[in-house]
Amino acid sequence: MSGHHQAAIQVFDRVLAQDPNHVLALSAKGSSLASLGRPREALKCFERAIDLDPETAEHYRNAALCQLELDEPEAARTLLDEARKLNSEKAWLEATAVEIATLGEALLTESGKHRTRGIGLTGKARYRHARHVLEMALELHPGLTEAARALADVWAHLGDTEKRDQYTQLAGRLMRATAL
Repeated sequence: MSGHHQAAIQVFDRVLAQDPNHVLALSAKGSSLASLGRPREALKCFERAIDLDPETAEHYRNAALCQLELDEPEAARTLLDEARKLNSEKAWLEATAVEIATLGEALLTESGKHRTRGIGLTGKARYRHARHVLEMALELHPGLTEAARALADVWAHLGDTEKRDQYTQLAGRLMRATAL
């Protein structure tokens, strides 16, 4: 939690060497790996946590975030559907949508050697990747103004002015609705 993810991973590895089925250590290790921009490794931890503890929505959500980061939106959707079956609380869904939108925005702003999220795509491929992530955020929480605004930017970069205008208008309507 203090941001020392590499050191934390070493601690989790020691715990897992003693007890390979320690779900909390698996999940925490996955979170640290994800924070370090290593979604493939993190996904393996979350998948193992799901195998051991299939009734915890957070494992599915975290695995879905890794799948989104790896630009696997259909696999992410399946995992998010499972998570929603386990936790359908509005606040939890909205928080998940915000986390997904934050990933989408990071995919838009980070590039080159400074990229810490995603799979290192550039150009239009990076915008298509961000589009998948941001659309999923809006599916989970249709009132997420930031995701609509970011999608307008994505579509502008992809050269679709009709979609850009559609999401710009949506963002405007959402902003007005929250101001009331």
